[in-house]
Parts: sequence; structure tokens; C-alpha cells
Amino acid sequence: MTEGTHLASVLIFLDCLLDTRLATLAVIDDALARRALLGNYHQREEDVFDGIEPETFRRLYRERDINTLRHATITTLTTLLADFTRTLAGIVGSRPWLDGARLLVNTWPYRIDAATLEALQAAITYWCRGHMPVEMVSHTPAQLTPLVVKASFDMLFMYDYEEWLDMHEQAFHRTSLADINVVVPALYFNHRPDEATLQKFVHDGSHPFAAMTILTSAFVGLELIDVRYFSIAQPAGRVST
Repeated sequence: MTEGTHLASVLIFLDCLLDTRLATLAVIDDALARRALLGNYHQREEDVFDGIEPETFRRLYRERDINTLRHATITTLTTLLADFTRTLAGIVGSRPWLDGARLLVNTWPYRIDAATLEALQAAITYWCRGHMPVEMVSHTPAQLTPLVVKASFDMLFMYDYEEWLDMHEQAFHRTSLADINVVVPALYFNHRPDEATLQKFVHDGSHPFAAMTILTSAFVGLELIDVRYFSIAQPAGRVST
């Protein structure tokens, strides 16, 4: 919580609300995006797609820009904003030391003009159904040090969390975010463990994602959820298999 404001603050990256992974593929070639959706896109365990080298995709994703946003569609997470913000507003309302809550949308790394920013804010406010105010901000991952996060936010949603963790590895030794929920996709970012390694985890009674949560629990409250929440929203009634 931001000291002195008495507001519960949730920071969510715009890349969580818009599927800029699929948009990156679409910018290259619509056929790549269609091919990804015909595969296991909503059940993937890593951002590896047929028809493009992983390193090429990662490079182009790092270079995403306003044109990428033009190709992006809303994620399942966006469709859940109304329920999430209503629930959070109810929790905050039962805590007299808090004056309210706010949703801060981090637009980094995009350079967005004022009119587009206003339109995005209006759209996200609509998705929240007015349960809490929405503010548009821009913070680089480097600026989001553990000290800044601890002083400013109660909860984070981010997609590229592994790079952020690595970037601030030393700072986490000085500042713990164990009491801050950081909601991220259950994905392997470097490489998926081979089958032998996976079988060892299963034999030991855990899964690599569960192990990751346990290993980081001392310094950050990492919460890994299904990647489908960070992926293009599917038609109502359709269930991923």
C-alpha cells in the first residue's frame, strides 16, 4: 500500500490484459497466429511456436510497440476484471484503515499518445464495471525494485516475471516481497525441463512450477496461474482441452 494514501494498489501490466504474444505472431504473419491457435496455445508451457525460432520470437516480442497493440485482443484475465475488482473492493471496504483501492495499468514498453491512452483507460474502466478507479502509469521493470514495489503496491500482475526476478536478484536479499502477491503465468521462459527431469519432480511429489513457488516464497509471493488467463479470450462456453 502506498504510504499516506490509504489506498490498496494493484499494478497490472497492459501485456496481461492484451495478448501481445499472439499479436507479435500476427505482426509477423497472420498465418503464424492462426497456426498457434490451432495448436496448444491456451495450454502451452513455454512461448515456443511452430514456424518461428524461439530466439526470433523472443527478440521480436522484446521489440513490441504500438503496432503490436493494434493487433492485440483481450485476454481471459480482462474478462475477469469485474469479478476481481468487485471482490477486492468488498475486502477493502471491510478494512477501516483503507480508504479504497485502485487499479494501476502499466503501459510499459509502449509509447501511447494521449487520445489512445484515454481510450484504453475508458475500456479498462468499463471492464472493471466501475468497482474501482483505473489509472494509467508507465514503469520499467528496472524501476520496479523490491523496495519500490513494497512501498507502492499490494499486488502485481505481470507476464515476463522471470526477467524481473533475475534483474533484482541481489535487491531481493535486502527487501522481501513475501507478503506481496505477484500473479504470473505458469510458463517456462528459458527452456522446458526434459522428460527425465519432469519425471524426477513427479517422483519427488511436486511439479517444477510448484517447486518454483516454494523456492521463491521467502522473498516474493509468486502465484503461478494457468497461461490461458494471459491468452486471447475464448468464446463463451468454449473450454480448453
